[in-house]
Amino acid sequence: MTAGWFLPVLIAVVSWAGMVFLPKLVAQTSLPPTSAILYEILGGVTVALIVFLYLGGKAQFDAKGAAISYAVGLLGFTGTLAYFWAVTKGPVSIIAVLSAMYPIIAVLLGVFVLHETLSLRQMLGIALSMVGLWLLVKPA
Repeated sequence: MTAGWFLPVLIAVVSWAGMVFLPKLVAQTSLPPTSAILYEILGGVTVALIVFLYLGGKAQFDAKGAAISYAVGLLGFTGTLAYFWAVTKGPVSIIAVLSAMYPIIAVLLGVFVLHETLSLRQMLGIALSMVGLWLLVKPA
């Protein structure tokens, strides 16, 4: 039924949960976001080295794929740095939810750039997410 994707997505969810929670703990130390991102990058390099060793020291290369992957890294770490700054100034309980709304932008890009289609149910899910976000951030 899950065709081998369930365990990897579970690992991703747990990893990302830690990724959005732990910066708040960093914010409670004297380490500024501009230094914290450097240590986070070292964590990423560690994972990259493990993958590189797993591949026997031979990574495939495709110029277009490599350029897009490089852009993914730039955007990912830019977002992470901005997230670190945000949690130094506000509550992780709201910032984590706000920052987790990025899939809506990805869905819209999928629709308009890749010409993917959305079902009525999926559109309703996005609308309900937006209502939930509004309820979370709306002042009481």
